[in-house]
Amino acid sequence: MYKSLGILGFLFVSFNTFLQAQEIIKAEDPVTKFAGYHVGVVQILFGVHKSELSALDKSDFYSIGFPMGLTFNTGCKLKIDFEIVPVVKPYLQEETPYKVHLLYHPGILVPLNKNFTFGLRLAFEAGENQFGFTPLLNKSFALGKRSNFFIELVAPIRFAKNQAFNQLIGIHLGLGL
Repeated sequence: MYKSLGILGFLFVSFNTFLQAQEIIKAEDPVTKFAGYHVGVVQILFGVHKSELSALDKSDFYSIGFPMGLTFNTGCKLKIDFEIVPVVKPYLQEETPYKVHLLYHPGILVPLNKNFTFGLRLAFEAGENQFGFTPLLNKSFALGKRSNFFIELVAPIRFAKNQAFNQLIGIHLGLGL
C-alpha cells in the first residue's frame, strides 16, 4: 500500500514539475470551451503482474477497448478530457463467450510541440473493482481542417484490493474531430 502511495506521489511531483516547465499561461484570445471529441480502439500489448509478463499472444490475456471522449479547453494550454471505454474480454474456451466492463477515464492533456500531447488519466474500472491511472503520449496527424488521426502509447497502472498492481502497455488508435 505504501509503495503504491509512493509511486503516486512521485508521479504527481514529476507531473507538477513538467507542467511548470511547459510554462502553461493564460491564453490571450477567448477560446471556446468545447475542444472536440474522439473515438478509437485500444489494444493492450503486454502487461506485468507479480513479476510475470503476459503478452497479447495468450488468449486469457486478450481484451480490446473502444474509447470515446469529449475534450474541453481551460483557457490555458491545459485541456480536460472525459473518456469512457467499454472493454470486451472474450473467453474462447469457456461457457461464457465474453465479459464487458466499463472504464471511466477522466484526465488532463497538455499539448506539446509537433502535434504531440502528454496526458494523465484517472482510471475507475466498473465491473473489475480496479482503480489507477494512465499516463499517455499521443501523436496526431491532420486529416483535414477539423479532423485528425492519432496514435497513442498508453501505460495503464491498476490497483485492486488484496492484489499486486498491474503495469500494462498498449496502443490507442483513433480519430479526433
